[in-house]
Amino acid sequence: MTTQKINKRFVDTATCAGKQQLIYWDSELKGFGLRVTPTRKTYVAQSRVDGKTVRITLGLHGPLTPEQARIEAKKRLGEMAVGININKVERDARLKGITLLDAYNEYIKSRTLTENTLKDYAKAMRLGFPDWHHKTIQNINRDLIENRFNSLSKKSLAQANQIFRFLRALLNFAKEKYTSEDGEPLIPSNPCDRLTALKKWHRINRRTRYLESQQLQAWFSALDEYSLTHGDTIKDYCIFILLTGCREQEAARLTWQNVDLSNSTVTFSQTKNHRIHILPCGQWLTKILTKRKEGSKGEYVFPAQNKYGHLKYHRKNIEALNSLSGIEFTLHDLRRTFASIVNHQLSKSFSLYTIKRLLNHSGNDVTSGYIQFGIDDLREPMQLIENFVLWHVESQLEITKSFIQNLTTHELQVTNNF
Repeated sequence: MTTQKINKRFVDTATCAGKQQLIYWDSELKGFGLRVTPTRKTYVAQSRVDGKTVRITLGLHGPLTPEQARIEAKKRLGEMAVGININKVERDARLKGITLLDAYNEYIKSRTLTENTLKDYAKAMRLGFPDWHHKTIQNINRDLIENRFNSLSKKSLAQANQIFRFLRALLNFAKEKYTSEDGEPLIPSNPCDRLTALKKWHRINRRTRYLESQQLQAWFSALDEYSLTHGDTIKDYCIFILLTGCREQEAARLTWQNVDLSNSTVTFSQTKNHRIHILPCGQWLTKILTKRKEGSKGEYVFPAQNKYGHLKYHRKNIEALNSLSGIEFTLHDLRRTFASIVNHQLSKSFSLYTIKRLLNHSGNDVTSGYIQFGIDDLREPMQLIENFVLWHVESQLEITKSFIQNLTTHELQVTNNF
């Protein structure tokens, strides 16, 4: 241990002698020291509290003189002498000052989130808790939770649920992220649990709308008409979602790198459950993608003139198609249409696990973990789905009747309704 009278003359000339750091201890005041690194000099104080060595930083040399540091060291060493762990006290003080905004920033930093998810979280913070941003999470109690939930519920039941599910996840994160030195959580329990205990969560009827089989002809006619003045991108985009059952952003972000035309497959790498989803394409959809590839100049299958480079904001396009077809639908309704065809047309021929695989739904039972599917196992189901759609709209599509007639009898084993 190096001891030396720590005064201005010594501090000005002290070096770390080529080491990463070196601590010089004062020869007069035990526990008072100077930590020297190649770039800075810092005053420290060290003692034992409850049998453990505790070292604290007093401040940098420059803003703090040796004399000022010595006075501060006497004070801190005196506190430690009576059993006060200053580091623990300061840590606990910092923890108690953690605000909802602090926790939120750490939450989004710790996760890999899509742009849409980040927007949803920011919206929840803005609409749900604009006056809570600087409130410490320790002060967000059950009464506040219940009152705010009731207030938001008056405006929208579904939005209240959504906002508080986000808050529940955020506070669960904070409960594990911020703990005392001995591992005790800053908030012992999630105050959002009151909503569950009092059965406050609203029961929202799940949307079930999808395209009926008798609506397919009118819907495809609207796509054809719209494409005459707006090009084929929106038309092909809608058809792609209908025939693959993917989510709208999975289709929008699809790049040609993830399309294998020689094997008629598409790979969705950014999915809701973070699991890569590979699907075969039917014959007609492969032809559509091949035609798009021939005229493509960019990386995206469905490009757009915006900062993203792909389709992003298409509400007005869908509204125009609703008007042209006389059928009200959203892009997620097309995914439900795909699921309805799969369920009603294929459920008797294929297992529930096949249906889950087509929709990229996670299996939540032990058996599903043992059942594996290759791409070829899904080709027949995907072709049957496409055949079903074509069977109902062939008179409206620019395809030859020979294409339908050349399909095998087994491929056309579909019913007229679903």
